[in-house]
Amino acid sequence: MTDRLYENMLNADTKPFSKRLGKKSLNRDVFESNIDFPRVSLDPVIWIKKDDTYTLRVGSIGTNQQLSDSDVDVHIVPKNLNGWDEKNVKKVIDWFNNNRDEIDGWIGKHPIEVYIQLNLNQDLMSDSCYDLLQNKWLVGPKIVPMSTDPYDDFSHIAQDIKNSVEDADKLFSELKRDVIDFEVIKQAMGEMSGKDKERLLQKLQSKLKELEDGIEALYKERGEWVSARHNASKPVTPEQALKDVKLAKNWKDINATFKFINRYQYLKIINNLEKLLDDEKISLEEVPIIKRIMRS
Repeated sequence: MTDRLYENMLNADTKPFSKRLGKKSLNRDVFESNIDFPRVSLDPVIWIKKDDTYTLRVGSIGTNQQLSDSDVDVHIVPKNLNGWDEKNVKKVIDWFNNNRDEIDGWIGKHPIEVYIQLNLNQDLMSDSCYDLLQNKWLVGPKIVPMSTDPYDDFSHIAQDIKNSVEDADKLFSELKRDVIDFEVIKQAMGEMSGKDKERLLQKLQSKLKELEDGIEALYKERGEWVSARHNASKPVTPEQALKDVKLAKNWKDINATFKFINRYQYLKIINNLEKLLDDEKISLEEVPIIKRIMRS
């Protein structure tokens, strides 16, 4: 990553909401591989296959459990970790995600997902890991049998998934009710005047505050899911990453829980809602957008 690109990522101004919430951004789903059903081989858009050997054409997706629009994880390992913290990592990721279309951050239909890898051993716990500089596999590729059923493989974490989204489900329900209440109050205002209209205006503003609080609470839930995933495994050495069975199982289960949450649209909806709070408040004009996002 060049110094200029890094500087742009860290210093870029936030894009207007109307541009960031474009059609592609609003409707895009990020699919992950190890909870999907297998294909007969690795994705030929990404890999060149000769006999049973795969050579990188471009990108990632190192198992045969990909979909046609699975994301391509590109982990950047800084030469010097000084100055890197979670805040700067998030700033880089946000810049890339907000500018993906402008910088052509796609490989075919596959969206590129950039992450700054601060724990050099953590990637070795993945099902697959390909070193772009050395042009070789560090882990994998993983080719699972066509009989693989991810719903059976991860049936033991079904309750964990339910527990993880329980609070979010309640918050989504409250948010939907708040939107309905807002629309009812706004419609009633059109029939009134004077003090009655002023009274309902105050109630309308109060409802906007409830919408803001609901979105903030959902974003907090999302942060807890992300933190749980990041903290699931922090191997100290390459040997621990490759050989610690208990650590690997914990990582696999928590990672799968996160991916199922993503599959069920929680992350996409919360991310799009959170963009409305870039200016720290919800306006009257943004309530219909909330309703549209909640239906997506």
